[in-house]
Amino acid sequence: MMSEDEKLVNKNTPPNGSEPLEEIGDIRVADEVISIVASLAAQEVNGVLCMSSGFREGLNEFLGKEQVDKGVRISFDGKVVHASVYIIIEYNYSIPEVALEVQEKVKDAIETMTGYEVETVDVHVEGVRKREKTEMELDAEKEVFPKVDIFENDNEEERHRKFFEED
Repeated sequence: MMSEDEKLVNKNTPPNGSEPLEEIGDIRVADEVISIVASLAAQEVNGVLCMSSGFREGLNEFLGKEQVDKGVRISFDGKVVHASVYIIIEYNYSIPEVALEVQEKVKDAIETMTGYEVETVDVHVEGVRKREKTEMELDAEKEVFPKVDIFENDNEEERHRKFFEED
């Protein structure tokens, strides 16, 4: 008869205590899948503007090939993963805080979804950029600052005159 400890250690024992499951083969996760998991996890972090694309990935983008695993390099040592993540951080975010959160999210996502052990997650900050405004933000600015449009093609004296005449 099995002791309680043996029951807990046996991975093939279903939780309801019925007969152990039969092992019928290996489960392997493709390298690309792990890269996609890492990339999506990194992009969930506030402050990550986008993943950085190297030359190869930039060429693929130019050719119209979409890459979901962009900005991630994975290497293995058995079932131990070493990940390198290349990101662009949004301006006004703390680089060390964002990088640390990326490390944690990527590690957790890979370990949770694949069962592999993550030994290292190296974060490479490839740049800092301002986020482009969305259409909604641009429309809202036009509503708040409607007078800006009438001044675009005028010289400074003409803008000054128009501004004070309208009030």
